[in-house]
Amino acid sequence: MNIAYLSPGELRGKQDAGFENHAPTATRHFWAFVHGAIDVPYHWHREMEILLVLRGRFRLVVDGQLCEMNPDDVIIINSDVPHNSTSVSPDALICGVHLDGAYFERLGLPGFSSRHYLCRTFLHGRSFMNRIAPMKALMARLVLDQTGHLEEMMVRDTTANLLACFIYRAIPYQESEGGEAPLRSASRNRILKIMDAVGGQDDNQTLSEIADAEGLTLSHLSRLFKRHLGIGYRDYCLNQRLDAAAHELRITDHTISMIMERNSFGNPAVFYNKFRARFGCSPGEFRRGQGLRGAKSKLTEEDASEALRLLTQHAVQIGKAAEISLGVNATGRREVTLRAPYNAGSR
Repeated sequence: MNIAYLSPGELRGKQDAGFENHAPTATRHFWAFVHGAIDVPYHWHREMEILLVLRGRFRLVVDGQLCEMNPDDVIIINSDVPHNSTSVSPDALICGVHLDGAYFERLGLPGFSSRHYLCRTFLHGRSFMNRIAPMKALMARLVLDQTGHLEEMMVRDTTANLLACFIYRAIPYQESEGGEAPLRSASRNRILKIMDAVGGQDDNQTLSEIADAEGLTLSHLSRLFKRHLGIGYRDYCLNQRLDAAAHELRITDHTISMIMERNSFGNPAVFYNKFRARFGCSPGEFRRGQGLRGAKSKLTEEDASEALRLLTQHAVQIGKAAEISLGVNATGRREVTLRAPYNAGSR
């Protein structure tokens, strides 16, 4: 099984949000992963991303829209759409697949990469949930990597192709509007400027300077920031400092008092209360490996076993998924094209 998790890299100058670099490449047009409870920073990428909540609750902000997800919910995040996420419950397990839309368009799905797919199960009824059950099966099979089988790479390539075909055939969509991209680009670049300029300061001075430079009012830029990240600027700054403190607790032997001061917390009571609110434990407990988010950023053996069980349950729909993807169950008149078994003109 492929397990992906966040590594503690800095966001500055990156669009991969500190993930291990498992994005599709020239020779790999998909990537499947599972991760536990963790916060994923604001980012975007050229690949389509499909997320399935296996367990727990998950909160996403996708292009400024708040999405609350529960077990079995699925969302398609279209290419180049900015998003970030937070695991609401410490037992969260998330399955995801990235698909390189341009690759599948070149392979024979015209317009695949330009469509804006409409798949957010928490906005639909039960009938839609049943409709996409086969898609979950294909996602599950991509994650359930049978390492050591010589044919596995071909099986996974075929499964990824079927998943793309299923989305192309079965998921509603709307054509992308040409004017959206420049507006989104300007908006998200402003957000990245703010994130890059935070520098661990818990005040509005940096935000004011950026607002002046962008020709915006402070209140408008504050609303823009919260719309995209689902969190206010002050809370974002605070979380950055708490995350930096947690990282130092994990990798250094510095005293808690020293770490607190290095991250601009002057009041121990405030630091301990804020730290517990974010990580579910005290700094000392976090250092001993009891932190909820810290412990779950890489899956435990128990979590991996549970993910395996849940994914196997979803995978039973793989036959139905193949039928839909290949058009075997299509209704209406079917045409059969008869061809000679060889090129008669070549004799």
